[in-house]
Amino acid sequence: MLKAGDVVFAHSNGIIGRGIRLAERLRWKHGAHWNHACILWHKDTNDEWWVIQADIRGVNHAKLTSVGEFYIHALPEGVDAERVLKFHEAQVGSKYSILSIASILLDLLTPNFFPEFRRDRTWICSALVAEGLRAGGWFTPQSNWGSIYTVTPSQLFDVLDGTNT
Repeated sequence: MLKAGDVVFAHSNGIIGRGIRLAERLRWKHGAHWNHACILWHKDTNDEWWVIQADIRGVNHAKLTSVGEFYIHALPEGVDAERVLKFHEAQVGSKYSILSIASILLDLLTPNFFPEFRRDRTWICSALVAEGLRAGGWFTPQSNWGSIYTVTPSQLFDVLDGTNT
């Protein structure tokens, strides 16, 4: 059963999604299926679910059906959905971070000593979700991402799914 605050992982065929999947394949020698992450927000009067997401237009609300092929992952045990949603709602209107996306692509294609770049008050989809989970009480010491602000959707999925610890 879907619940507000659940994590949505999506697969799309846009240029950014394809670029992320290609860079991951080059870096880790395997491709990832999920290239977008967002949070279930609410169900409207037409019984359609909406999400809060960070995309090229910034942090916004969108219909779940607009994100492409998707998979819903329940919140980790102990995470407060209300706090997750409150955090995400407060971010609506923030800008998307093209600089972070470029930095992630560089990070995936270069050795780890390359610096990460991020503009304050901007988000990428998976960092928004990861930070929202942290606001809800989630802590994952087993992740090997480096910065929570440059985590890719597939890295987030792997940690939540327990396949990459």
